[in-house]
Amino acid sequence: MRTTPAKVDDWLFGQDDNPPAGETAEDAFDSFGPITDISRALQRPAHQPVTQGPHDFTRILVAEGDAYHRRVLRVLLASPRVSAIEVEDGQAAVDLLALRSFDLLLLDMDLPQMTGVEVIRWVRRSSTPWADIPILGLLNDKRHHEAGKLMSIGMTDWTAKPLSRHHLADKIVHLLPGLYDAGL
Repeated sequence: MRTTPAKVDDWLFGQDDNPPAGETAEDAFDSFGPITDISRALQRPAHQPVTQGPHDFTRILVAEGDAYHRRVLRVLLASPRVSAIEVEDGQAAVDLLALRSFDLLLLDMDLPQMTGVEVIRWVRRSSTPWADIPILGLLNDKRHHEAGKLMSIGMTDWTAKPLSRHHLADKIVHLLPGLYDAGL
């Protein structure tokens, strides 16, 4: 048998008790804050737009062999909405992908230990949840003509080196539309 829900007054002070003089149920305070704030929050519609919390950010793995380009990427990706982790070689990129989840892989093609081509093949052939991670290739002048081949083996898109802030931001926002207002 279902009973009628208790009122806030009943819950706070018991059904037979009265609130202390000068204090109403709306003025009461519990460990979560004033009851009026809690009751107002519960009465709001549930379909409010979701805002990004302070720890929500896009995770980008930067696999770049050259220290100068890593530094440039660090500056270009500086945003409170982006968390970029840098590695120097392809093997470290593959190892880190196996340990953590990322939203995007920025991949230089001329990496030591495992080249960018080997990393792309390894990622796409793996039977893991992140096998479909977007891969943005970083191609120098010598590799521009290989862009079509690299995209056929699994690279999602590419950008040219030397890097341009505007061009890189456009490519990243195209791959991750949620970053359109991140200030890249």
